[in-house]
Amino acid sequence: MTQVVVVGGGIAGLLTAVRLSERGHSVTLLEAQPQLGGMITSITVGDALVDAGAEAYAVRGGTVRALCDELGLAVAPPRGTSQLWWQHGSNPMATGVLGIPSSLDDPALGALSSDEYQLAAAEPQLDRAVGADSTTLAELVRLRLGEAVLTKLVAPVTRGVYALSPEQMPLAEFAPQLLPKIAQTGSLIAAVAQLRGPGSAAVEQPVGGMFRLIEALRERFIAAGGTLRTDTAATRLEPGASGITVCAADDLRFNADQLVLATAAQPAAWLLATLGVELTPPPVRTIRSVILTAKKPEFAAHPIGSGAVVAEPDGVGAKAITHYSAKWSWAPEHVFRMTYPPHARPTLEGAVGDLARLTGVPITAADITGFASLAWESVPTRISPAERTAIREQASAAGVALVGAWLDGNGIAPAIAGVAQLLEHDWVNSAPASAGDMTHTGSDS
Repeated sequence: MTQVVVVGGGIAGLLTAVRLSERGHSVTLLEAQPQLGGMITSITVGDALVDAGAEAYAVRGGTVRALCDELGLAVAPPRGTSQLWWQHGSNPMATGVLGIPSSLDDPALGALSSDEYQLAAAEPQLDRAVGADSTTLAELVRLRLGEAVLTKLVAPVTRGVYALSPEQMPLAEFAPQLLPKIAQTGSLIAAVAQLRGPGSAAVEQPVGGMFRLIEALRERFIAAGGTLRTDTAATRLEPGASGITVCAADDLRFNADQLVLATAAQPAAWLLATLGVELTPPPVRTIRSVILTAKKPEFAAHPIGSGAVVAEPDGVGAKAITHYSAKWSWAPEHVFRMTYPPHARPTLEGAVGDLARLTGVPITAADITGFASLAWESVPTRISPAERTAIREQASAAGVALVGAWLDGNGIAPAIAGVAQLLEHDWVNSAPASAGDMTHTGSDS
């Protein structure tokens, strides 16, 4: 039986462990933290158990929905309407793709002046070749819908959701289907309508929270005979007679015929360096957020809808706000999530002030029943396909397979795709090797 060690219990590592276990391999999963999931994890704030990190997945492509169906998880779209918050008030966010509306009747277009609207309304009559050579989201939107749509509808969304300006977003990475759909339909608005689908939500989540997906995968892994060890950080890799030995704290050693690293970039680079593989990990970014629970009757009216992106941040520290309880039908009232710039250090007082300003509801710290300030400090940035291939080849030459967001991209669908790519390897599909039992030595406490 092939002995596999998977280091890292985020979505990529956990799904890898499940798939390999179900293919007949003996799999041990090591996770440095007390709980699995990485950025897909839960937190209790006040009396509410909610998502601490990712709270939804993109519906496009159906990849994640298929996994939820496989695991028997019911899913649900969000409720309510998202908004763009300006100093003078709020207007709805476009129902479309990346802030691009899918219809000229979209209420989001109310943010435009009459002349700006007329320019956007003429888009379906433009030659389909206009913008066909665009490489960035900004270039395409500017050419087909005008500067006002770009600055008032699209840029606030991309900055709030992706922390990127439209100029920094290559179409090939963020919206690869737009140009082919324009060539087919003759219109950017029509292309977005086809991609989005009438009346469909762009995101959804397992009922109860994204962390339910991790719980279901954990149960699946254990049921398949996998061995799970949390609070077990890999510290060193050593070449073995028939594979690699993973060293951990307390003198634990795990011998593997095959090793999969599913950690963040920096830990992967550290571990590979112990095998003599020198990698320069790509840069990372920090996401800061605050979760608040509050008792205030006025919030029952959902004054900010399901949430808002702050388009005009003067005087407001938060970049975006989600009324979690308004967005997800199962959530207890009233839970709010706010995201902040990487350099911010949000305090309870500052977060309460932002909540009051964004919702228009007078509120003080006395109304707050729970508060948590979170920082995700290893969020990967994008790397090129050539860089990805080179990194994987270096690791593979040392007998190590790699999966994870820093290589495959943020989001659950890219994680699933990365695992699918791993499962194409010859060693995964070959008959289980007879290599002796998985062994570890040292304390098992």
